[in-house]
Amino acid sequence: MNLRPPILRARQGISLIEIMVVIAIMAIVLGIGVPSLAAIFDLQQRSAARELAMTYSFLVNEAAMRNVTFRIAYNLDAGTYRIEVGDPDTLVFSDPASRAAYEADRERDLKKFSKKEEAEAEEQPDALDRFAGLTSPGFESNVELPSNSMFAYVYTPQYDEPQTPSEEPPETEAEQKIVYSYVFANGVSEHTVVRIVSIDDPEDGYTVEVEPLSGKVSMESEATDIGANMAWLPTEAPDYR
Repeated sequence: MNLRPPILRARQGISLIEIMVVIAIMAIVLGIGVPSLAAIFDLQQRSAARELAMTYSFLVNEAAMRNVTFRIAYNLDAGTYRIEVGDPDTLVFSDPASRAAYEADRERDLKKFSKKEEAEAEEQPDALDRFAGLTSPGFESNVELPSNSMFAYVYTPQYDEPQTPSEEPPETEAEQKIVYSYVFANGVSEHTVVRIVSIDDPEDGYTVEVEPLSGKVSMESEATDIGANMAWLPTEAPDYR
């Protein structure tokens, strides 16, 4: 009499029902996880916008206390910004035409000197860029946006229109697009509008706007109409006749 237990054959593969159960579980997990992930990304963008808004509020007070000009350099292609410290007499223009006129006048004035005097004049710091040699320990590194975020645009009156990232990724760091915003030594900020959005959904993001004169900083979830907050400013001087 054979008392050995029967040999059970190993089961091969999985049944269709088991596959359907696994797919159903994965669908449930994704349904729960995707909204949560989107909420996390939105929180990161809001946090990045709030940090930028608080930075401007801090710089407005700090510039007046230290008698310096701060320049915020936005690297639109890398998704970073850096705070630089400069001379209080740094010159900034209200539009590109004014800058071009200044550069033309400066070049014409230089030609009036002898070659030696012209070389000496060119070595003097230009009012357009007086940020060399002035540093601050608190502002030595770049601030990076969250990995899922990017700058949609940065606007200041120096440029004709809002500045956006390059259409094609630059091949070198030197070709990356950098734009500037200034906070002056008298505590007045340049009118600045910065839009931070999701890489996956450019319509989703936050806008930080810095008003001139008052230095008031606001943050909105919607894309603001650039210049709408400045509509109250007169376009012409009053007539006293």
